[in-house]
Amino acid sequence: MDGIRRPAWWGTAIGTVAMVAGLSILFGYALSEVLADSTISLADGYWIGRLPWTAIGLDLAVGGATLMALAGVVAAWLAGGAIRRVVTASGLAIVAFWWFIAVLPQSGGAPCTTCPPPSRDPITVAYSNPAQTILLLLVPAMTIGVLALTPRGSRDRAAEAWPARP
Repeated sequence: MDGIRRPAWWGTAIGTVAMVAGLSILFGYALSEVLADSTISLADGYWIGRLPWTAIGLDLAVGGATLMALAGVVAAWLAGGAIRRVVTASGLAIVAFWWFIAVLPQSGGAPCTTCPPPSRDPITVAYSNPAQTILLLLVPAMTIGVLALTPRGSRDRAAEAWPARP
């Protein structure tokens, strides 16, 4: 079982690093816009969205969160524990729901007979709906990542460290 657990743990760790790097890029870019023009807010700096930094940050954040959720579920399930499994399965269901929303084509607008059918880009959805992305992708992925990267039974090991009562 250790042959599967180690790659799942590393996948979770790599996803965590990628997501944190992506969020750092987005924050740093928005902050640079605020420093360039002191009349705008940090949110306005995000909405300016200049390329390539916004795209790189979003790619890393969405890809890292997805990798963290998928590999984290495997790592957490292999680590065991009923609560850990229920929480990670629930988190994975929420992440899957975000992906369902992100790729679900939207109807609306004037019909076009010569246009290709509308498609959805998850990165565009993440940029356009940051609150939805945070609540339905990043927070569940971080929860899964924490459960996957923390050792099981730390409370039991702490109890064993105390001397036994006579």
